[in-house]
Amino acid sequence: MCILSKLTAKVIALSAVLLSMSLLVPLKAKESKQFLMPSNLKVLLATDNITMTQIADSELFFKSLLPLVNQFPKELISKQPADVKIGLSLLQQNKKYLDATLSKHSASSKFIQYQQFYQANFQSNSTLTLKQTITQELEALSYAALYDYETNLNTRYKQQRKQLAHVINNIKQLNALSEQQLTLLASSAMNLKVLKSVYVIAHPVIQKKWQEKYIIEPARLISTAQGIEHTATIVRPKNNRETYPTAFQFTIYADESRHIQTAKYAVLQGYVGIIVNSRGKRLSNNKIEPWINEGKDAHKIIDWISTQSWSNGEVVMYGGSYNGYTQWAAAKYKHPALKAIAPYAAAHPALGLPMENNIFLTANYQWGFHVTNNKTMDNSEYANRAHWNNVNKTLFSSGRAFKDIDKIEGRPNPLFQKFLSHPSFDDYYKAMVPYGKDFADITIPVLSITGYFDGGQISSIYYMQEHYKYNPKANHSLLIGPYDHWTAQDTPLSHVTNYQLDPVAAKKNTEKIVFEWFDHILKSAPSPALVKSKVNYQLMGNNSWHHIDSFAQLNQQGINFYLGTPSTSKYQTLVTTKPRQLSKHTQQVDLSDRSVQHNIDHMNIILPKLPDDTGIVFITDVFKQDMQYAGTPTGHISISINKRDVDIGFNIYQIQPDGQTFHLAHYRSRASYAKNSATRQLLTPGQKTKLPLVNTRMSARKLNKGSKIALVLDVNKNEHAQVNMGTGQDVSLETIEDGKEPLVLNWYTDSKIHLPITPMYNQAITMSINQ
Repeated sequence: MCILSKLTAKVIALSAVLLSMSLLVPLKAKESKQFLMPSNLKVLLATDNITMTQIADSELFFKSLLPLVNQFPKELISKQPADVKIGLSLLQQNKKYLDATLSKHSASSKFIQYQQFYQANFQSNSTLTLKQTITQELEALSYAALYDYETNLNTRYKQQRKQLAHVINNIKQLNALSEQQLTLLASSAMNLKVLKSVYVIAHPVIQKKWQEKYIIEPARLISTAQGIEHTATIVRPKNNRETYPTAFQFTIYADESRHIQTAKYAVLQGYVGIIVNSRGKRLSNNKIEPWINEGKDAHKIIDWISTQSWSNGEVVMYGGSYNGYTQWAAAKYKHPALKAIAPYAAAHPALGLPMENNIFLTANYQWGFHVTNNKTMDNSEYANRAHWNNVNKTLFSSGRAFKDIDKIEGRPNPLFQKFLSHPSFDDYYKAMVPYGKDFADITIPVLSITGYFDGGQISSIYYMQEHYKYNPKANHSLLIGPYDHWTAQDTPLSHVTNYQLDPVAAKKNTEKIVFEWFDHILKSAPSPALVKSKVNYQLMGNNSWHHIDSFAQLNQQGINFYLGTPSTSKYQTLVTTKPRQLSKHTQQVDLSDRSVQHNIDHMNIILPKLPDDTGIVFITDVFKQDMQYAGTPTGHISISINKRDVDIGFNIYQIQPDGQTFHLAHYRSRASYAKNSATRQLLTPGQKTKLPLVNTRMSARKLNKGSKIALVLDVNKNEHAQVNMGTGQDVSLETIEDGKEPLVLNWYTDSKIHLPITPMYNQAITMSINQ
């Protein structure tokens, strides 16, 4: 939510939902069959304010669809994914396909509701109604199994409504449907009908069973002596004679039903589960003020928790993104009852979004509206992807001042403008999170979880490095793998963009790991299997997890690379010996030309070949043995420019033996803040300077024998961020008129880029001559 992975374009939430449900059927090059949409169906779909569940309840809807679906050839249905096949078979009442498909997936919890519906409606030997079937099965479940069933049902029911809405929105103006469109419409609607039928029966049965053993408070108002109000969701055992540790999430993302599920999971692990919303959300009458009050508010809430009759005085905090930030904000105030924190994909207001290395980004501009428009969340702000893409494109192409983004969008955005007024890592940010010596006083255990493709990764690693910098004896562990912002917080999908995860990476369950770790800290239970040391990372392409003692140790290993002497070749060399004679690679960029974008973070992780980027490409020699890249790039880049400032960046790729590339890292940084993010130091035109690489991204991948590394150095000029014109004034105020003089940027060969590349199995490093 707060931080989006690989920029917003990398992950469109609805597409992820559809892919996870296996409902996206590839379009055929040519579909000869078209189905005229019946007039009564067209009228129904165009009805104002009709809900997806109303459509799924409509007999007219299915009667209109059935004659069309019956025209499908058998082979079309047989080749569909399981979800689609089940939906179509239910509509056609095709018992043969239902038998075969449900039998094949009988062990999958994903299809348990379909099994129940099928058993009650299609099996001739069943004497039970659907209600009786569901009630009997749910009453026999353990609470852990009941939780899994409920979570699965709630998630799929919600996803299916979104799926059907997406399909209908794309076809309701059409007069005829393709096979694919009709397939998705019919299967989505029928699947929703099943899930709704099960949900209306199961929901009250589930709630009744929970209430037999647990006290569930969906919305309890907590008021402090200072008049600050917070709404809490609490789940705890009915046994009043025992006390328990409390698992606490503090979040601005107000969603009562989700909070209840989160708290239920905690109570099943032996904790009181409590999710508290930021001031101003749900029942709170205070003003909604993201970021600025969370630390001191969390401190007061921990105080309240630790004095409750059901509390044993021990509180742990967990959660991801903004909820990761609130943990660090709370840790700043050092409440003695706070015993451990487990932030995943943790946000940092000055390092991630909306600002990365002092460059303001557009990727999550609408977030302020999302969390402040109402007492819960305004999800409509993220629904219109085309609108936000157009805002970014218009801002970039027009060359208007970056601060005018709200004028282009059409609404004031006071939260974003507040951030823009603080381009340095100043006291505004330092008041929110631990800073400097604050970290020395954080002595509680910390487990940070993030991903190589998580936009918030650099925040997580920053917190860890600062923690160890000021407290060398800190108990802080890192778990990192091939996850994006969402899958770092949950269980992974099979792919991140077009990269398929190794089997061992796909088995990670963040919530399970976190509670195993809490038990390890509070109850002396064994440590989670994946948290064996201080740094635990998954080596992509090797199907293995690795565990080392420190992040510093990880990055001390590797190879120092330098920019090779300039040549007339298309690609320059990245060499391991510093050139004896200093020379430079010159790049000229027209900052006023908005037809070309620089330093693009490509959507796909794997590309068929090295992309035709706008920067200068430096390539290593071929590795003559298997290597591993594991860690973050460090070192410095030496440059000179004809202006007073510049935003630089790079992309790092593995060039595989077959020519395909694997994207390892993306970087962007403002030159005037590279040495000190709190104090701007403008460059002197024509004078050479060394810029340290700061807050770079970690990755870990096996580099097969025959691989090479490509480093693409460039200026950061694209629609995802401010364009730094180099005048030295506030970049948010600069316009295209300030960029009439082209930027001349010299990259010097004494630049030292340390890449965390080491031999697999401790072999000596050998490289062949670059060919």
